[in-house]
Amino acid sequence: MESSLLDVLFLSEKRKNLLLLLLDGPKTIEEIKNTLDVRSSPIMTQIKILMKQDLIVENNRLYKLSSIGEILVPKMRAILETFNVFDKNHDYWINQDMTSIPPEFLDDIGKLGDYMEVNPDRNHVFEYPKEVVKHLSESEKVMISSSFFLPIYPSLCIELAAKGTDITLVFTEYVYDRMLNDYKKELEHFLNLKYTKLYVCNNNNMKIASSIVTEKFTALSLFCNSGIYYNHNLVSFDESALKWGKELFDHYKGVARPITKV
Repeated sequence: MESSLLDVLFLSEKRKNLLLLLLDGPKTIEEIKNTLDVRSSPIMTQIKILMKQDLIVENNRLYKLSSIGEILVPKMRAILETFNVFDKNHDYWINQDMTSIPPEFLDDIGKLGDYMEVNPDRNHVFEYPKEVVKHLSESEKVMISSSFFLPIYPSLCIELAAKGTDITLVFTEYVYDRMLNDYKKELEHFLNLKYTKLYVCNNNNMKIASSIVTEKFTALSLFCNSGIYYNHNLVSFDESALKWGKELFDHYKGVARPITKV
């Protein structure tokens, strides 16, 4: 029976790995064997199947994606990345309000890559988990967006800025009002430091709980479907996650107004 294109793309780990490898550019059979750690006979069988489906071509002993392959394989990778994100912590995702993520970013949720869920211990339930604080303290540039208030915000942001960290905040009106009413002196101090910026957006323009982006990691925190929040962060160090997180932050910054004084 003739295999469908869908079967050829997804029903063999060897074929998937080979196609993803060729996304990086043409490869010789030796490069393929060495990179994928496979023997000649099994991989040649898969190459012939892919060539028969016009997904790869051979030229001067170099194998590369065909025109069809160049269209399909990036989409295949995006689907696989998304499956991997949801499959890694299925119970978490089914309980979170994923509609809070803007649609264009939800489509690329697979970019979170090899993330981990981190939570503060019970003695520091209203603070960032210690793993997050550690990486924040080692970062040179920090971007935080948040639609809810954490008591650690004033002291943490001032501490980071005071030591020269370039820190930009995007808060909702709710968070900004809380800072203004309860921590006005700290807020003034923060704005007077050298490498600080603050933006405020309408409450309806940010539905996620919070995000953190630095040159080292991205962290994302969502509300539950019930509307309840528990303090947690999905943390990823993958380059794709850093890019995704920065673009999400820029999205919120783009619909916010700058605050220079209070």
